[in-house]
Amino acid sequence: MRAARVRPTSPEGTPYGFPGNVAPSSAIEVHDDVPIPQITKPGELLVQVKASTVYKDNLEWNELYPPSHATLGNDFSGIVVAVHEGERDFHVGDHVYGMTHANRGGTWAEYAIVTTDEAVKKPDNLSWEEASAIPGSALTADQALFRHVGLETTAQNGSKRVLITGAGGGIGTFLVQFAALAGHHVVAASSSNERNEIFLRSIGAHEVVEYKDFDMLETVDVIVDSVGFQTLADCWKVIRPDGTLLTFDACSWGYREDHKAKGISQGKEGVRALYMIAEPSRESMQRITEHLIKGNIKGRVSKVVSLSDVREAYESAHSRGVGRGKIAVLI
Repeated sequence: MRAARVRPTSPEGTPYGFPGNVAPSSAIEVHDDVPIPQITKPGELLVQVKASTVYKDNLEWNELYPPSHATLGNDFSGIVVAVHEGERDFHVGDHVYGMTHANRGGTWAEYAIVTTDEAVKKPDNLSWEEASAIPGSALTADQALFRHVGLETTAQNGSKRVLITGAGGGIGTFLVQFAALAGHHVVAASSSNERNEIFLRSIGAHEVVEYKDFDMLETVDVIVDSVGFQTLADCWKVIRPDGTLLTFDACSWGYREDHKAKGISQGKEGVRALYMIAEPSRESMQRITEHLIKGNIKGRVSKVVSLSDVREAYESAHSRGVGRGKIAVLI
């Protein structure tokens, strides 16, 4: 079968996956002779992948670099072609979608093994590419807000004031929508109101602000950050002393200790400072699917490419010119 993989080492033989040694896009290779994976244990499904997506920071994930070549891709939509004996929830022919665990990947390929915890039935009204554009971003947003931060999915006991950074991005748009749908007051932050304000208000934001104007912002109960760097550091200015600050920016692991050592978080010792990595979750995917069926949210596809073009697509994912939404890979 065809699959896109990343070389485990540089041309000089130095292993990728260590600090300061991230694989370049040139390390992505499409192979035509990769063996079709086989189900080996209960809870596994063999899926004929119809579409996947591009994550702009995928090559920064240390989990991708085992001793042998790793097949890239985590989001998927496709058709179940084999199940383990005794499987009850899924059947051959089911149309499914979801996200594989970060330490496995595997969906930039014609066939992939996914687990029953990673897949749910695909709504009939979604195309393959639309379905593939949803899981990774939507799962991250859902788990950030409702599992890690602990917001109520319906704000029965009073809404929280929630600041979302990177609100116009792929994950940010789901954060805005989910927080607003749950009944919370959403402050959407981005680098440009001119570019993003109308769109962000259309998906539920109550306030829209640029990062440079944080000093004028009323304090918030919760901040969910997807940007990192200086934006994350500036978040300490607007978080309540007893609030919750969470980031999932790939480069911000250890920010709590770093900001404390630099005095950035001084006076905010009571803030619950969190870091998270999204995991497959049937509970989250079922909640997301309900929103999709009701028409509350939708997957946004900015561009569709073939498996042969994934290296160029990975490079273009870092460009604002690609538009809103995910780059879908039709397999």
